[in-house]
Amino acid sequence: MENINSEKLLNAIGKNVSMATQSLDIIMPDIDDPEFKAYVAKLNDEYNVIFKEIEMIAKANNVELKLTNPLEKAELWTAIKMKSMFDKSTRKFATMIFLGTNMGIPDLVIAICDFGDADPQIVELAKKLKKLEEESDETLKLFLCK
Repeated sequence: MENINSEKLLNAIGKNVSMATQSLDIIMPDIDDPEFKAYVAKLNDEYNVIFKEIEMIAKANNVELKLTNPLEKAELWTAIKMKSMFDKSTRKFATMIFLGTNMGIPDLVIAICDFGDADPQIVELAKKLKKLEEESDETLKLFLCK
């Protein structure tokens, strides 16, 4: 990839999406509320669409994505299982997802600022992901009251 910031931004987006989809995959089997489960599945699908775009850009530019490593995956699984061990309510899972996206949004804002001279296609993809997470937060707020 010609612009090193393009590769850095692509990896930042990839890591964000990878963490999100892995988290949702861990949480989904434990969700009982059909409406919430449908929303989480839809959100996961939207993340996967963005991930496919990331993969296509990476492949076209011979970029090896640096996503979550096995230790990070194990830590994520353990943290989610521990936090939800005694409370598998819609509110608990909505809170966990909400907190996750609220960690991802600032990371994306910083990455866009730091690597803003990246390929415009990658910058737009980062902005698309940021918008998805911001919109997700608004929807998740509704499930916090359940």
